[in-house]
Amino acid sequence: MRIIGTIALLVFASACATPTPTSAPVPISPTATSSTTSTTTTSATPTVEPVTIPLDLAGRTASKVDSELRALGFTAIKYLSPDGKEVWGDSTWTVVSVVGAGSAVRPDLVVYVKVDKPAPPPAPKTSTPPKVTPPKTQQSPPPPKAAYYKNCAAAKAAGAAPVYAGEPGYGRHLDRDGDGVGCEK
Repeated sequence: MRIIGTIALLVFASACATPTPTSAPVPISPTATSSTTSTTTTSATPTVEPVTIPLDLAGRTASKVDSELRALGFTAIKYLSPDGKEVWGDSTWTVVSVVGAGSAVRPDLVVYVKVDKPAPPPAPKTSTPPKVTPPKTQQSPPPPKAAYYKNCAAAKAAGAAPVYAGEPGYGRHLDRDGDGVGCEK
């Protein structure tokens, strides 16, 4: 048992030990620093600096917001409809909000942009054509407002016969049968 415990301890110690540098050349990469006395290498995963999502994106078209976010380095942009479902954004849609606007996030993370269809443009204003009044047919001129006819002969001479109740010139003395029409024959 003692031997197995010793072997296990040696295996563990060798796994945890720092490897000794070899004389093999270390490749130089843009993320590695080299000096004549020591060699420093960075991890294989590059460090991504956070980028602040602008606050003023709401109200713009989806295509403008997409262009601005991509210029900042964001690569994964997803669009959400007003009900929260993912949609393929039309470039003319209006951006309602951007999740995380104003905060610094890594540009390799997904940015969610809430969009809505734009309101239809207002109908173009057209000038209404001027009203055309139909030409008046040749009729006898209407009786004057304060007309009075002594009898039907005077009403006929003035071109006002027959005279209807409520019209200027109508009088009960012109309406023999009382039906509201004076000088009817």
